[in-house]
Amino acid sequence: MKAGDVRIPLFLTILVMSAAPLLAAFYLLDQTLATSLNLGFNPQVVRVLDRSSEHLRTLGRLDAEHRDAYRAHFEEVQSLKQVYSDPALIRRGIEGSLKIYFGAGLIATVLLAVLAAALLSRRIAGRYRLVFEELTSQREKVRYLQEMSSWQELARMLAHEIKNPLTPIEVLVSSLSRSYLQKTEPEFRAQLAKTESMINEELAHLKNTVNRFGEFAQLPQVVVAEQDVAEVLAQQVKILAHAIECAEIDLRVQTSGVRARIDSTLLRQVLTNIVRNGLEANPDRLVRFVVDLTSDASEVRLTLTNDGVPVPTNLAPRIFDPYVSSKTGNNNMGLGLAIVKKIVIEHGGDIAYIEQAGQPAFVITLPRVS
Repeated sequence: MKAGDVRIPLFLTILVMSAAPLLAAFYLLDQTLATSLNLGFNPQVVRVLDRSSEHLRTLGRLDAEHRDAYRAHFEEVQSLKQVYSDPALIRRGIEGSLKIYFGAGLIATVLLAVLAAALLSRRIAGRYRLVFEELTSQREKVRYLQEMSSWQELARMLAHEIKNPLTPIEVLVSSLSRSYLQKTEPEFRAQLAKTESMINEELAHLKNTVNRFGEFAQLPQVVVAEQDVAEVLAQQVKILAHAIECAEIDLRVQTSGVRARIDSTLLRQVLTNIVRNGLEANPDRLVRFVVDLTSDASEVRLTLTNDGVPVPTNLAPRIFDPYVSSKTGNNNMGLGLAIVKKIVIEHGGDIAYIEQAGQPAFVITLPRVS
């Protein structure tokens, strides 16, 4: 909602809040008047007035001296009788006065409410706009700081990965320069060959680091096609079981015939990265993985568990962030699970890490095709 959009709702709200009590008061008075008239004006009073009229007419015939006085009383009784016979006449008369009074009050209230609503809505909208702009500014600052933090983390990782091979190369070159002046030719040649081999090894690591960053920056675009999830998983699990050593992978299909829009190649990369992550967390042992396929009316759910150690508690909330890893090693840069999450999100799904009975588990949800 834009800052200016609140003025009209505020204006209408204040206007209704000002006019509603006056309308309610008029309704209550009208109902009170109707009830009073219904209680006081009844057929018994009319019968009493009828008897009074007959008595006055009789007295007028018998007492000629006071006939004019009896006639005047008779006319008064007749007027009362007409009123009591039709109480709506009185109600209409009183309602007319009430309507004039409340109409004038309502007009005055509406005019005052319009003025108050205009002033208050403008003031509140102005305050709202200031707060809105301040929050937007703060959000942009937070976003900028988060981006800067990501770039700083990337720069730190790059500096670390590049510095690791450069330091031994520098030491080897310095040692080689001293050896050229101090050692015999055969000894120098032997050291030169050894130095060349070590430098090549460090350069290979540096090249591998650059390639991994390049792969992360140039992930292929997801190209999905509607497929049977169980069939795709059976094929991919079979390939992984033969390609990855020290991993035993079982597939359990709880619901068959479930279809989703999947990129088979990238789904294999998702499974591969999760399996390799489990193997790196449990080195030098056989790790058993189980892939459970379940679904409901709207989602397909893949749950990948293994019998290894869980992710450390302090790292679990950030396990899918780039360059976050509990493992050390030249080939481990903390990008595998970040790639997994990117691929899953581009499939329109989501992924989460949980623990089931003390075992690590990754839960992938994908939209189901009905």
